[in-house]
Amino acid sequence: MVGRTLADIRARIGELSVAVGPYRVRSARTGDSPVPVTGKQFPDRETAAEAASVATAYRTALRRYDPYVAVHGLVVSQTTAESTTATVTQSLPAYCHRVAGALFETLSNRYGRIERRVMDTYLDAAETTENRTRLCLSMLESTATAIDEALPPDEQATVLSAAAGRLPRRSTADRPLRSALTTLRSCDLVRSFSIEPTPDHGESQYRITLAGYRPSLDGDRCPVLPVAVELLRRTGVPPAIVSASRFGDGWRLRVSTVSTVSGSGLAVAPSA
Repeated sequence: MVGRTLADIRARIGELSVAVGPYRVRSARTGDSPVPVTGKQFPDRETAAEAASVATAYRTALRRYDPYVAVHGLVVSQTTAESTTATVTQSLPAYCHRVAGALFETLSNRYGRIERRVMDTYLDAAETTENRTRLCLSMLESTATAIDEALPPDEQATVLSAAAGRLPRRSTADRPLRSALTTLRSCDLVRSFSIEPTPDHGESQYRITLAGYRPSLDGDRCPVLPVAVELLRRTGVPPAIVSASRFGDGWRLRVSTVSTVSGSGLAVAPSA
């Protein structure tokens, strides 16, 4: 690897694990705990979710040296005296790391340099950041920045579509934009939101207000990657982030839900 080594990633998983804990990271396909989480136990769901995304990055890096390394969708499970139950939690750290894991798997296929850059940034932050929420947000923000700076809009749409396809499909029965933002609110990525259709675009473009939006970047740039991924989980069609403007602790965005190729990126939206 360029930058951080596989040993650095294993060391981080070692830091997250405990001698005895109720949570494991397992393959959704086989139920086993593959390398580098074999035999590892974790104290809570959020820590296990972080370990799962880091382990995903490890295995995608390893696959560049050995293409026969098995692909595992890693999930968090809780072990009790009676049973082992796979769990999916909507806490902010767990959500960030689930999305990051899906992106790592996607980027490893063609964009290993981006995956390595994100992992390097995360491991650097892990050495100085004790706040678990801030650390998981840093991973999401650095992923959005790396994708924005390295890929043109059409390739961003391809990567985010593939990552969304690795996550459980969301129902399209409800209004997709409202459903997407409700998911972000449920995991505390945004405090509240409002949606208004734009009069000149009918029901294809909306003004949305995100109050207390947690992801942030320096300058007038909004990491909109979570919004795009959640819409893609519901529609399969890349949206377009038409404009963005900051206010207080939030953002106002204009989002088109019917665009197949955005004129701007889907990872980071610059302020108009």
